[in-house]
Amino acid sequence: MVSTWSRYVSENHLGPAWRFIGNLIGNAHSKGLRYRFDVRKFLVAVLLFTFIGSGMAFAHQPVVLLNTDTTAEKGPLLVDGTVSFAIRASFTKAGQKKAFRAQLKEGEMLSIQYLIVDKKPENTLRMSALPTFVITRPNGSTHTVKLNERTKFYEPFSKVNYFYLGRYNEIAQTGIYKFVIESKAKAGITIGVGDKEIFGEVIRGEVPSPTPTPSSAPAATKSTPEPSVSSTPKAETTAQSGYTMGNVRANNSETSCWSVIGGNVYNLTQWINSHPGGPARIRALCGTDGTSSFSAQHGSRGSPTSTLANYLLGPLIKG
Repeated sequence: MVSTWSRYVSENHLGPAWRFIGNLIGNAHSKGLRYRFDVRKFLVAVLLFTFIGSGMAFAHQPVVLLNTDTTAEKGPLLVDGTVSFAIRASFTKAGQKKAFRAQLKEGEMLSIQYLIVDKKPENTLRMSALPTFVITRPNGSTHTVKLNERTKFYEPFSKVNYFYLGRYNEIAQTGIYKFVIESKAKAGITIGVGDKEIFGEVIRGEVPSPTPTPSSAPAATKSTPEPSVSSTPKAETTAQSGYTMGNVRANNSETSCWSVIGGNVYNLTQWINSHPGGPARIRALCGTDGTSSFSAQHGSRGSPTSTLANYLLGPLIKG
């Protein structure tokens, strides 16, 4: 019994605490001590707990790259690059490209793993025949992930054997990281991003611009004749150092949605139809001080706060 437990601990890379528990119970059982509980049932429970724990440890949220995701701008955006994602990319021939993006803040950790499934043709290809993976930082510098290992592991959550071929970590810069995968042959790979095992937000398409769109100008003019709002929105955004509640209330229509959150003014127009909670959640903030409502919905969670930052116009001028 002890040897079986020790073998299981070793094969599954469990820590010394598990080894101690197994040996303690095994030794006691071998001495004929009586227990009020069934030792076998206890070990089964331990094994189930271990499998469940191991599954969660490797259970990255899957994101499949499409054939149309040929550039980072066309590919999906991981709103919080510290959340764990498993990016799947499959290729049918050499020269194909697939790409995606991830948003990070200065001081956060960019964590990358390059993996393949232990099956043909991937596990028979030389390292040099596998797709290249290039990271472009917000400042424009690049890094090509090196394939310098072949560590096999069993992922119990999906019941699949994988090989780690490369890993890379760095302290992040603030901004959007771009990732491009280019094939050299028919193959499929998985890119692990991040390490926080929580649900993450994924956006497809262009990153929403915080600049008000021209379509908001007519609505603003109809709502109120204030000169600052009826002027060209782009000029207003770049020239003004702040915004009043009058500006915010004026931009409360079908085509324009401004809100005050935490003392700053945001143009939430483009977030209405892409918000995971539905358009009503954003429309409730339009033309008002939405600080309390936003905090009640999202608290201090990183993903919504990071997305909100994309829509910042400037500070609220109180008066």
